[in-house]
Amino acid sequence: MYDTVTPEMIDAIDSVKTLADQPPQQRQKLGEAARGLERLATEIASQALKLSDPMLRQSATTVADGLNAAAQLCRNTIESPS
Repeated sequence: MYDTVTPEMIDAIDSVKTLADQPPQQRQKLGEAARGLERLATEIASQALKLSDPMLRQSATTVADGLNAAAQLCRNTIESPS
């Protein structure tokens, strides 16, 4: 499941400040990272539905929500003016 988070995604997220200072067309690495984070969040959320323990289900849902929030931050960075 976590193999969805590639080294390239990690690099893009780690360099978000540097990428934010670049022209929008050079921020596309963040778009790829956002898509990967969303895929992982969807996978975790679907697995959460299968959990019988409510605490584990809530924890998995919280992780999925956090990944979706990180994806949205990546998208906002792409769309923001330099």
